[in-house]
Amino acid sequence: MKTASSPLESVKSPGAIKCAVEGPSGPRYGRPSDRFGPPTALFSPPLARLRYRIEHLDAIPDRAVALATSDLIELSAGFYEDEIQRGADLRIPLKSLISGTSKWQTETEDGSAKPDGVWLLEGLAYLIVEIKNEPGLGGDPFLQGLITYSKILAQEKYSVFIGRSNLPIVLLAIAGNRLTVSTAIFTDSIYADELLSIKLDFGPHASDNVLRVARIFMAIDDCARELRDLYRRLINSNGPVLSAKVLWPEPTVVSSDPAEEIPKLEFISKVHRSQGTPINEPTMNEEDKRHAIYLATIKPNNSKGSDMQVLVKFATRYHENAHRLLADHKPPLAPKLYSCTPVVGGMLMVIMEYIPEPEGASLHNNRLQESALQVIHQNISKALELLHGLDLVFGDLREQNVLYLPSKNQVLLVDFDGVGKHGEDRYSACLNEDTSLGVRRLQIMEKSHDEENLKRLMVRLKR
Repeated sequence: MKTASSPLESVKSPGAIKCAVEGPSGPRYGRPSDRFGPPTALFSPPLARLRYRIEHLDAIPDRAVALATSDLIELSAGFYEDEIQRGADLRIPLKSLISGTSKWQTETEDGSAKPDGVWLLEGLAYLIVEIKNEPGLGGDPFLQGLITYSKILAQEKYSVFIGRSNLPIVLLAIAGNRLTVSTAIFTDSIYADELLSIKLDFGPHASDNVLRVARIFMAIDDCARELRDLYRRLINSNGPVLSAKVLWPEPTVVSSDPAEEIPKLEFISKVHRSQGTPINEPTMNEEDKRHAIYLATIKPNNSKGSDMQVLVKFATRYHENAHRLLADHKPPLAPKLYSCTPVVGGMLMVIMEYIPEPEGASLHNNRLQESALQVIHQNISKALELLHGLDLVFGDLREQNVLYLPSKNQVLLVDFDGVGKHGEDRYSACLNEDTSLGVRRLQIMEKSHDEENLKRLMVRLKR
């Protein structure tokens, strides 16, 4: 996690930024484009609730919060020759808006970083503020805060907590009168998400603007309280080091409906995206770091009997009805689907039957007999017939998305992220056109595409 330069020096030039973020321990926040992962909200309920509250700003601030917010807006709109003075002025309303103990312009114990402001519980940071005079001058305050977080985690005192917590934190970046709110965690690497970027000004809708910013800080303060509770429990815990637990999600359901409670899951490992097998190696490739597909165990509905292994997938879109249509067919044409639940982070948590490798494997790199090829064609044709009967297009018929179960001589389709309505929906704007699908980005989806891709698939399997 250590980087050679200080956080301030790391954001002053393109070369320094590249050096800070491209290394093996560099933070994952979307730069370069392959350095990202699942949303931080999936791994920390306090961060999930912050995200949800920011997306649903309906709290009513009291007079003190409104006054402090007005002061923050007025001060941030001012022009300062001295960046230190800007920070000194802004800290007054910020300390009013965010409860807890904070330190300002104070070096970390090892001298590796000097954040403008940091909120601490018994020496552990849970919120960092970085302030710049103007956007673009002196570097990106968000990235500076993120690198400061990496320096903080590299301190010796954090070594006893790595493996027991994903050490969630809130990052506030203020450049001129632009506020950015972000969150970060540490699992196998540092991951960060920007939640909001807003201009701090009064304008013709001054009252509404003050209320919105006040509500944002009420959400931040609520999160700060939750993080203090979390870190207090962590400090006071005498339990064993859970070296793998913090790699796993702890999703927060969007709805308060008891019917949408998240089943109790015990995560075991990540799953190879292309192979569908558990990842048991100590390191992961970049593709597997980015995706959110896991192997877990779940209690049966009646709480009796042994735990079941399930595949848990977090997806931004998923066609639950298409999956259930094929899973409920006799014989099944898709793995059994247990639930599909919206969780904070703009994701759906999909829990389905797990097919271990000895029982079945994808057609990817799979050599098959002629008799198996006949079954594969028949089963896929039937699955497409059912989908097309409801005007649905599967949209991603490739080897990776077809499982063959030799003992049952059975085929299951998987990955219903790309299912769409015939003649209405379009293929993804990020579709990899180099795949064997023969379609283009944003092209209207048609049933004929599935039929053509089945022909292509069978030709490839016969080679």
